[in-house]
Amino acid sequence: MSYELEDEFGDIIKKARKGLNLSIKKLAQEIQISHTQLSKMESYSIKPTVEHVNKLSKRLGLSAKKLQLIAEENWSPKPIPIDHDSKLSVLRISNNVNGWPVHAYVLKCEKSKQLAIIDTAATPKMVIERVKGYGLPVSAILLTHAHQDHVGGLSEIQQVFDAPTYIHRNEPQPTSERALMLVSHGDIISVGALSIRVLDIPGHTAGGCAFQTRNTVFAGDSIFAGSVGNAFLSYDDLLNNIRKSILSLPNDTYLFPGHGPSTTVGEEKAHNPFFAEF
Repeated sequence: MSYELEDEFGDIIKKARKGLNLSIKKLAQEIQISHTQLSKMESYSIKPTVEHVNKLSKRLGLSAKKLQLIAEENWSPKPIPIDHDSKLSVLRISNNVNGWPVHAYVLKCEKSKQLAIIDTAATPKMVIERVKGYGLPVSAILLTHAHQDHVGGLSEIQQVFDAPTYIHRNEPQPTSERALMLVSHGDIISVGALSIRVLDIPGHTAGGCAFQTRNTVFAGDSIFAGSVGNAFLSYDDLLNNIRKSILSLPNDTYLFPGHGPSTTVGEEKAHNPFFAEF
């Protein structure tokens, strides 16, 4: 797949279908298309027609206009400028886990020259090398959730960087070299002159969260460019928590997700099919 979004048309309709507890057979019957056609759309084997997009969008509660753009591969978010905020900088570290790209990030406070590591991308060696390259102190390790592709290798990173590690109190605790710092919605974590606010976004996991500082949000697996994470716990809760904690932020808020390209709140309001109300 060459399209740069984390989720293509087939992924989006599959996530929405599963979120609504619909089998392929039931959905196909309801919208009067063949089971084979729907299966092939979800597996990228065939392209949907405009009629397919309209039928699926109506039943699944998606925006047909936004979904059509993604089906045609006619939208991706504009690149985020490296200097999008003079008070901070963001470095993305990407790794392939089971054939799929996953991101960790390094946040730098430009005033204090202190760093935070956000997730591990299950590649501790790469994270350690890139962070050491700064030659600056690490003030915090922030975990958006406890899935292995985001926390794998945490102990190795902790052995090198003696910084507190933060995770939401409702999230399962991963293997750690030391006690984890448990946080809740609205808690503030300081990294130099930057104040980082915890945003609750359960639904993908019980304690999935994002971390916001100024107009920058590290979103984990809550929202992706043009899509959302798998709702392993609750589809409705995930969508509603994204609306409440992320899409309520200003349109020029930059979103750095755990998978796929970076985006903004404004881009997602305009182009994410899961949020048809915008």
